[in-house]
Amino acid sequence: MSEEEKEQVKNLAKIKEYLEQKINELEKELGLLREVVELVDRELVEKSFKKPTIPLESKEVIKESLREIPAKPEVSITPETEEGRVKILKSKTGENLATVYISPNELRFIINPGINVSLDMKPFSSFLVKKVLEAMAKMDLERIEKGRLPPGQELSYNIIQEGERVKEIVIKNFREEYRLREIVNAIRWTLETIIEKQSTRQ
Repeated sequence: MSEEEKEQVKNLAKIKEYLEQKINELEKELGLLREVVELVDRELVEKSFKKPTIPLESKEVIKESLREIPAKPEVSITPETEEGRVKILKSKTGENLATVYISPNELRFIINPGINVSLDMKPFSSFLVKKVLEAMAKMDLERIEKGRLPPGQELSYNIIQEGERVKEIVIKNFREEYRLREIVNAIRWTLETIIEKQSTRQ
């Protein structure tokens, strides 16, 4: 190896060392930024809801009733839910849009019976279902194909109807806080838009 080649190898080794050091610094910075984003997401999620006000006497009656009824797997009312994981989703004007039951792996939106929502109604079908829920589910399937997400962890959803009316939306495996925020904001905007359209027709 000539002296010139040795010098080139030496320079390349220095460049590599510098790049590795820079990558390490950037990875640390990225980790800190992700932690900050997660904290911001949590705050945004909490401020997206308003807790329902339940009189103390009513709480005791509910707790007593729950002791007498055997727990069913499909019902998401748990002691954790009673302690603040039941939220009321409100519009910008303060109107109740839905009751939300939140557990680590599942969201249940019980739509206000006074809001008439059908499955094929815009923007429910065109925006909420296709552009939000289906898009998230498709993204997760692509992650599974690439080995970046374990099978069975993909987002799924179920829309429960009562006749023609959408009664409930169940979403499983939302996983990330930012997804929870996006879903909440999308459902709020969808229901607000539907209410506005229905009020203009009357």
